[in-house]
Amino acid sequence: MPRPTAPALAPAPASRLRRRPRSAAGATFALAAALACVRDQGEVELNWIVVDAAGRSVFPAGELKKIDECNADADRFDDLCGFIGRTTPDGPRRPYSLHAQLRLCEPDCPQACSEDESCRIDTLQYGCAAARGFSIVAAREEEPYDFEVGVVARFDDDQCVCELGPACALAPGPRTRKVEPGLLTDLQVYQFVLTGLDACVQPAPEQGRTVMDLVGCCDACS
Repeated sequence: MPRPTAPALAPAPASRLRRRPRSAAGATFALAAALACVRDQGEVELNWIVVDAAGRSVFPAGELKKIDECNADADRFDDLCGFIGRTTPDGPRRPYSLHAQLRLCEPDCPQACSEDESCRIDTLQYGCAAARGFSIVAAREEEPYDFEVGVVARFDDDQCVCELGPACALAPGPRTRKVEPGLLTDLQVYQFVLTGLDACVQPAPEQGRTVMDLVGCCDACS
């Protein structure tokens, strides 16, 4: 009788590309197999965690339930989909979700990639319930990418999207990596800081959503 197979924990999305093997023999075999169907693409993986302005982990492995005298409803941070806030001092609060963004940029560009479209190769965004992302991108063996991350807000009413500025969110600096055909490039873990959120000192929820105003850091949707 065959032995039962234990269920895998947190399965990753299926991928036709292989992780970079550690041994030379394994690398040769994996590359040959991958190149049979993928000759000009590689895969990029990244993970992220989100902390509030006080450095408390809120997503995905939040610690709010363990903090004494913290009035946060920890269950509302099971994802980043349930926020509400205003973008102007006198404007109405509107529902929105938060998403990790990955920007692929030309290295050593004289202008910031976020400001100069000629430096920007591609921009990818991930779901508000995700804590890691996988993307297939064009391989670049000779010249690397500059990978830049950020946090964007997407409003429910008009689907307007804005990248949050430092008054609301902080993100790590760029990471420079090559992407080889048929192999996975692991960008490791990023930490995003929601500087506009104190999870333990929260206004009352509105429409069942966490209040975090975006005044001064979401001009594109003001």
